[in-house]
Amino acid sequence: MSHLINNELIWVSIPKCASFSVEEALRKSKLKLEFIDENDRTSHYHTPLNRCLDQWGRKESICITRDWLSRWLSALNYVWDQIEFECEYYTPIRKWVDIDNEYIFKTFDTNFLNELHLISDAVGRYGKSSGLKSCWFKLVNEEPNPSELMSPGIDTLISQIFYKSNKKCTYEFDITEIDKFTDFIEDRFGERLIINHTNKTSKRPNKIIVNDELKSFIWDNFEKRFEKKNILI
Repeated sequence: MSHLINNELIWVSIPKCASFSVEEALRKSKLKLEFIDENDRTSHYHTPLNRCLDQWGRKESICITRDWLSRWLSALNYVWDQIEFECEYYTPIRKWVDIDNEYIFKTFDTNFLNELHLISDAVGRYGKSSGLKSCWFKLVNEEPNPSELMSPGIDTLISQIFYKSNKKCTYEFDITEIDKFTDFIEDRFGERLIINHTNKTSKRPNKIIVNDELKSFIWDNFEKRFEKKNILI
């Protein structure tokens, strides 16, 4: 989750932007951290910037970002890793090795996108959003169980712009600049973070062809809606 560091800097946790690795490093450091929910000191989820500002006031913020296309493809891979490797009772409608462009175009239709972007539901812990849960069951063979709360990783498909609440953080570092991020934290707080590369996607082969049609589809359906402030909540 996002943290307040030393009562002065908000770190915004953005999925598929080294968030787990940075969170782990922060929690192992000697920095003073505040939590969105003090009961969730071992949880990992993603809290948008606006909610952090509501909780901690108008403080400076910092985040790690990523090329939008690379991030979305990594998120898609991650979702399938969760289905195929982590969820004992679920199987994918189509295995990752067989995912192709046509499957993406067909699967992420208007209904899926409307469910995914029930934005007010997408800010909590994994599995607590009815929209995210609905999306999950569009990807697996098994029928929904009313008592199930499965939707691990689905929120990673949502644009990083959403997690920044359509703002720029005070300080932003690309995922390829992790060293600059750690340098910044050390210069500001005198603490050198040890960031290990954890929670990686498998980068397994598939049949996806990254062409202009696919780029346009991903941009128009997952990113573009957050580029216009008048359609944000």
